Amino acid sequence: MFLYRYHRRPDSMEVVAASSPSTGAQGDAQLIDRLVTSYRQRAETPTGLWAEIVERHADIHTALMADDRARVREILRNPATSDLMYGFESNARSLHHSRRLEDIHEPALALDALICLAEAIAARPMDNPESYMWRPVRSRIEQVLSQVETSFGFPLLLPNPIPRERGSVCSRGIVSYRVPQAIYQAWRISQLVSGIAHPRVLEIGGGLGRTALYAWQFGITDYTIIDIPISSLAQGNFLGRVLGEDAISLSGEDGASPAKIKLLAPSSFLDQPDRYHVVLNADSITEIGAAAAQQYWSAIQAKADVFLSINHEANPVVVAQLIKDTKGIAQYSRWPYWMRRGYVEEECRFAGC
Repeated sequence: MFLYRYHRRPDSMEVVAASSPSTGAQGDAQLIDRLVTSYRQRAETPTGLWAEIVERHADIHTALMADDRARVREILRNPATSDLMYGFESNARSLHHSRRLEDIHEPALALDALICLAEAIAARPMDNPESYMWRPVRSRIEQVLSQVETSFGFPLLLPNPIPRERGSVCSRGIVSYRVPQAIYQAWRISQLVSGIAHPRVLEIGGGLGRTALYAWQFGITDYTIIDIPISSLAQGNFLGRVLGEDAISLSGEDGASPAKIKLLAPSSFLDQPDRYHVVLNADSITEIGAAAAQQYWSAIQAKADVFLSINHEANPVVVAQLIKDTKGIAQYSRWPYWMRRGYVEEECRFAGC
């Protein structure tokens, strides 16, 4: 049954699997200080499915609030010693212990998704099962990366600042399943803001911050992620190590420059009048409960020119229904998401924008 998650024959891909080693992080004391200070100033309560997931973070919360720096350093330098990334990455303590099928298949799924990305941007021909031969031509990650980067016109960052990230090995490190997803999402944002001199983008629920990283590579630097405290902690830890501390601004810090990735509390979006050219939500608005989803949807209508949604429809909250129940939508498109089976990509433009 798990093979249905692939977009092509698994035996058509040549995969070498590995996990990223420890980086021996140094010089991160100031970054950790900022992350701890920002976290301790926040008190948002997660809703919906995340109200259950956050119970896994109790030990992390305790260490942060007690200012147990030895444990905090261990968590941020090696998040797999905790469940910091549980819910948006597979590199979490509980998942390493459970060895789910998706974790076992992650290296092959990562290459499968990278090929999907290349097909989506027309960097390689679409896989066609009607033309399958008995022995398939085997795709290799270096070839696919070259096709994607040639199409984009720049080399992609493929950092592994966090130990035990599992995926498909290439000459520059490990490519895990979430990497091609984030590259695709950043590419889609770049299409939507094409021609805008200084685009402002906001993402609701940013995972580890990978989409923000790749949006940065596409030249989109005024980027805001709205998320709960534990996710903002993980995002700041990842982006601060990859792009450097000066590239990020945390909740509670003064003087956020437009040319920074801003990691803010939900109130910064829900209660403030700022407008954005694009608001993105990928795989989260359907998981926060009906009341919170409606609150976000009202803010999106008021503050976004374009809303890009990438979500499944297996939860009670469905983005298509939110859109159907709304007046004042100038344009709406819906199609299967290129990168992940069972997910829908929806683009909504609001009247007057």
